Amino acid sequence: MLITRSAELTPALSRHPSFSRRGILAFTLPVLIVLGLTLHASYYFLLAGPLCGIIGGLAFGRRWSLPIILGTCFAMTGGLFALQQDIRTAWFTDVVWVGLASGFLFWCIGVCAVMVLPSDLRFRGAMSFAVPGTIAGMVFQFLYGPAHYLFGLGNFPWEHFALWLIAGAGTGWLLGADLDRLNQPEQDKSGVLRNSWAITSIACAAIGLFTAVVYFVRYQLPFGLFNSLSPSTAASDWLFGWGVLAGTIGIFAAAKKFGRGWATTGLVLAVALLVASYRVEADPWRSRFNASYAEKLLREQGHSGDAIYTANLILSQTALDRNDLAASKRYLMEAAATTGAKSIEQNGLDTSVARNLLQRGERDIVLEYFNRGRTLWPQGAQFITRWEGQIKAGRMPNFNTRGPGIGGN
Repeated sequence: MLITRSAELTPALSRHPSFSRRGILAFTLPVLIVLGLTLHASYYFLLAGPLCGIIGGLAFGRRWSLPIILGTCFAMTGGLFALQQDIRTAWFTDVVWVGLASGFLFWCIGVCAVMVLPSDLRFRGAMSFAVPGTIAGMVFQFLYGPAHYLFGLGNFPWEHFALWLIAGAGTGWLLGADLDRLNQPEQDKSGVLRNSWAITSIACAAIGLFTAVVYFVRYQLPFGLFNSLSPSTAASDWLFGWGVLAGTIGIFAAAKKFGRGWATTGLVLAVALLVASYRVEADPWRSRFNASYAEKLLREQGHSGDAIYTANLILSQTALDRNDLAASKRYLMEAAATTGAKSIEQNGLDTSVARNLLQRGERDIVLEYFNRGRTLWPQGAQFITRWEGQIKAGRMPNFNTRGPGIGGN
């Protein structure tokens, strides 16, 4: 049977009083070994999950029920994280959503795993998987998305090893500490537990608010998180992500009576972040922030072709939002006159503003933009020719279909 009774495990606990240290080593060393193998050959990173589960499970006794459960579940989890990598995104809310989904997934793994542990560890044991799993999922998505653009991490699967190192080390430590506690005198740590969850909620909300004040008042975005022609949308996304994270933790703390006074404070701050995330997307703040962001980009990075191209597109879209077609078309032509924009070579011409202008019937200016874009993007001449033909025929081109290796807008 997979289910091991508490009485069968208690003798092992008395013989091994330091499960927390053993858990950390057993869960992390296999990941480091696989990391070394992956430096020489790809796809070995898929072994990190199952080896982490098997060796980590063996750290808590000689029975094979726990290693089998963890090895199987971790292997499936690693496969899911590998399969979901289709599109890289710099949205901070994606970091939060992946973290929460990862936390729930690891909690489910914990529910299955702790069935072979003493009954009084079953809830805390599941949370020993969920908390590190949430953090690991957020770090995974941050490395795969925003950090990939910020630091140029390349195609090496750093995010997978970060996932298993954090999830493994955290689970080994927390689960081992719970097992060690069985041999220690009973201590009332409920007050610490209550405050830790509620204060974490407040801390998340405070981070979101503090970074917003530091960056937004200077018309900047945290970590350069920018992936649309509306910087205010990225600002809203930042506030929304921290609001969701703080609110989720606060709801959990309040539901479990983990210091409801502090939890209420966290929930109030989370709601304030969510409200603010919608307010920054409303005019006049939206237009002012977008225009100021673009103007600052031109002032501080006027030597960069990418900055000039992006800033003029932002100004063009902002003018279009204000129904100033003349200014929008002027900025679009200035963007098309940019030289040395490496982002165009990699991703092709941005067609967001062109699409919006076409919807307003401005065919001539869009055709001129594409005509000038041939110089900026010579390898995309076939796509530009096809788009021009469709526009002249009175149809709206499908700008998202560009073939392999070419990004859409």
